[in-house]
This record gives sequence, structure tokens and C-alpha cells, in this order.
Amino acid sequence: MRILAISICSLFFVGCSSVSNVAPVGKDTYRVSSEMGGQFPSWSDVKGLSLKKANEFCKTKGAYMKEGEWETHGARGWTPLNAELTFTCIYDQD
Repeated sequence: MRILAISICSLFFVGCSSVSNVAPVGKDTYRVSSEMGGQFPSWSDVKGLSLKKANEFCKTKGAYMKEGEWETHGARGWTPLNAELTFTCIYDQD
């Protein structure tokens, strides 16, 4: 019985995270979202996932990422945290 209680409690603290695919929303403008649940993630953790994906995406296009607007959803400790980033890929004009 004790092992069952420990297992159930540990599931509460186990977290999961996901990051969407990058979706185009305009000329050189894209959107990506990330979500984290469990283990009381911070907003910076959740936003970091989106920023990393956006940076990697623009880098593959030979550009750099310019952060745009954020939308956030969720309540820390109650529901999963979701952060949605709209960003632009900027190309060097060298």
C-alpha cells in the first residue's frame, strides 16, 4: 500500500512538455507553441521551449529570429502552462 501511495504521489511531480511544429502566419512570420505540465514549471521554462524551436527554425533558413508577441494560458500548479510565440525570421542584408 505504501508503494502505491508513493507511486501516485510521484506521478504528480513528473512533468511532460511538448512543442508544436512551426506554422506560417504571414510573410516571414511564424507561430510556435509549447506546453509543460507537472513539476510546477516556470513561465520562463515554457517560453524557453518555444524560443529554442523558433531560433532553430530561423537558423535553418539562414536567418535569425526576432521575437514578436506572446500569448500565455494556464495557471501554475493547477493546469498545464501554454506559451504561444509569434516571431519573424530576419535575413541579413550583407
